[in-house]
Amino acid sequence: MRSVISSASVISACIFLSRVLGFLRDVLCSGFFGPVWDAFIFAFTIPNLFRRLFGEGALSSAFIPTLSNYLNNKERSETLRFINIIITLLFGFLCLIAGGVIIFTFIIPIIFPTSTASEKILSPLFLKLLRIMIPYLPLICLVALLQAILNSLKHFLAPALASVVLNICWIGGFIVAHLVNTADENYKVMIIAWAILIGGVMEVIIQLPALVKNKITYKPQISFNHPGLKEVLRLMLPTVFGLAVFQINLICDYLIAVIFVPESGAISALYYGNRMMQFPFALIGISLATAVFPYLADYIARNDINGMLAEYQKALKAALFVGIPASVGLIVLSEPIIRWAFYSIPSSLFQIKAFTPEAINRTSNVLLCYSIGIWAYGAVQITNRAFYALKDMTTPVRIGVFTVLINITLNLILVFPLKEAGISLATTISSVLNMVILLIVLGRRSGNINLLSCLVKALIKPLLCGLLMGVVCYLGLLYLPRYLPPITTVLAETIFLIGLVALGIVSYLAISRGIKRNHRFHR
Repeated sequence: MRSVISSASVISACIFLSRVLGFLRDVLCSGFFGPVWDAFIFAFTIPNLFRRLFGEGALSSAFIPTLSNYLNNKERSETLRFINIIITLLFGFLCLIAGGVIIFTFIIPIIFPTSTASEKILSPLFLKLLRIMIPYLPLICLVALLQAILNSLKHFLAPALASVVLNICWIGGFIVAHLVNTADENYKVMIIAWAILIGGVMEVIIQLPALVKNKITYKPQISFNHPGLKEVLRLMLPTVFGLAVFQINLICDYLIAVIFVPESGAISALYYGNRMMQFPFALIGISLATAVFPYLADYIARNDINGMLAEYQKALKAALFVGIPASVGLIVLSEPIIRWAFYSIPSSLFQIKAFTPEAINRTSNVLLCYSIGIWAYGAVQITNRAFYALKDMTTPVRIGVFTVLINITLNLILVFPLKEAGISLATTISSVLNMVILLIVLGRRSGNINLLSCLVKALIKPLLCGLLMGVVCYLGLLYLPRYLPPITTVLAETIFLIGLVALGIVSYLAISRGIKRNHRFHR
């Protein structure tokens, strides 16, 4: 487990840097752009959809177990040939898809006559942005494949730095857009789109030194009958279907927000609330899931299912121990965090348009509802990796499709009383349900082990400590300003929030340690 924690620490450090830069880019763009930003977010969702289908999602989950088998049981020449075939076919296939989407963007205005609905969803700006950013699709999927190769070789630094590079390019694009002497927001937002495309190229380049160091060389090769390719496709197809349903669900979230929330800005509220939630989720769930996956796959390649289960349960407990207080902390501090991030910083430091009080309230409500499920999101990521290591891609897909249908149903129910916050709450509820079903099935799949009972037991201590920590943070938020100088500057507000977070961490660790000592004493 130490090797997993060490690997996860490297990933977490890079993710932390990436999220800080991502936070900065979101703060800048939220204050700089107006309604055009909804079109950008919607357009950027399309290449992201395919990235998750053919890149870091389906392909990685199918590729890493197969590559682990080659690394453990095959000759190096066979392994390199397998890698080269996958790279050649994947990149070529996705270039064809990107070209098809570009052609389709010119046909769409002909298929859909101009109307209020079509202009709102398929605006000319959206189509222009999509044409610019769709080539990012084959690039980012290639990056995901190279990351999977390096992760299988237990190299995690270069893959984790890829998103850092993208955010640097994104911020660079913002600086250029800010300096351009024009009032045309459409032109400026297209500069950001071009920056993302450049970022995709840079993400590929940053993987190359680590690949050379590990003597992974590329030579274009094509073989549709290669057994490794057939194995990857066999494992990949069910996951592609499941992830397609998930991404369609994301599109449905946005469409439901556009159609059923009368006020503008619903997509932006969902986007920014999700982005703030992704900060702790990525540090906890994604980093642990990414780090533990190659180790789980190695155990299965050696036919050691008990070792795999032991490693999985340790990772799950670690995710819960950190995920529960992250959920509670964001629930308590959602409003001051959003106000600080999207109002205080932009208006004070950058002298640009900031969130209105209404936008702060809407986005903080979205963040609160997302935050309830941070621990569940992490548990789902890790549990899915256990199924993937077992080369069981179908079970998570079936469960995922069911919970997506539940999520869409809840969206349509909760969007009316809660608006966009109802959509984020529906995501949380369906994720908890997804986690519960996954644990039940994995326990049966692994020999009638009651993993759900193990989860409940593992939840008790962090949940108790997290709730007590939440009380401490709430009291600090409520009463500390009475004993401090007036918090009137962004620096003072930043120090105050950092202090509250530190208070939460210290109180959580102290309460956890106190309960552990008390348990030992009574035992």
